[in-house]
Amino acid sequence: MQHRSIITRTGHGPGTAIAVLMVGLAAVGIVFLVLGGALYFGEQPSDQHALSPVPARSAQAADRRAID
Repeated sequence: MQHRSIITRTGHGPGTAIAVLMVGLAAVGIVFLVLGGALYFGEQPSDQHALSPVPARSAQAADRRAID
């Protein structure tokens, strides 16, 4: 009994398999671009990010004064 690959049995050659793979990868890439763009443009501008109310240095200085 001769073994034949799935590609040969379906009647489609390796070119078809490569084309289907390329279309699938392109579709996945487009989805990532759309989702990434939505996340990038949907985030707040850098000057509106939540900032710590007390800078770390002043908090450390206050801790040192409390210890002394």
